[in-house]
Amino acid sequence: MSVGAISTSNVNAIKGTEFEGMSIQMMAAMVMLEVGATKKKEAEMKISDMKAQNDKAKQLNNLLDRMNAELGAVTKDEDSDKKKRGQILAKYYMEAKGLGVDMSSWKATGVSVSNGVKTITGCEAKTAEQIRAITSTIQHMAENCNSDNQTQMVKLQDFMGQYNSFVSGASDQIKNANQILQGLAKN
Repeated sequence: MSVGAISTSNVNAIKGTEFEGMSIQMMAAMVMLEVGATKKKEAEMKISDMKAQNDKAKQLNNLLDRMNAELGAVTKDEDSDKKKRGQILAKYYMEAKGLGVDMSSWKATGVSVSNGVKTITGCEAKTAEQIRAITSTIQHMAENCNSDNQTQMVKLQDFMGQYNSFVSGASDQIKNANQILQGLAKN
């Protein structure tokens, strides 16, 4: 194996920086700690994203529970029950829309605006089958949030593993630098 000459431009590039006067091991440790800090920030962002997904899943499940509690009392496919289902949907329309639910099948029939706040006053009458499709959509959205969180957990574990690896590497470099300094001090 051959070793080429060290370029003086590389050595001169260190002068005037925070690395000037440091050993190679200490420079490596500083770089590893900086990369580790970046991985930690990425992990913290993943945790924040996961919390938001978890909160959305809870909100969707809560919406679904409240809707089902009211819709459970309307079981027949008579015109009066279909109309009641539409009224129940209207009650939850804006909340569902705010959670990102696809509203195309809800078909609002009445809208009022008071002090700049839009309220849905009615939705098209719905059969029991149409209601099952709507509630199923909301349930799938909540399940997708939970599934996405499982995927995010794998990514979070990867970031934390990388963080631990870089911090461990930095610690090893610092130990090596200390051993070298102790060896030089003994001589």
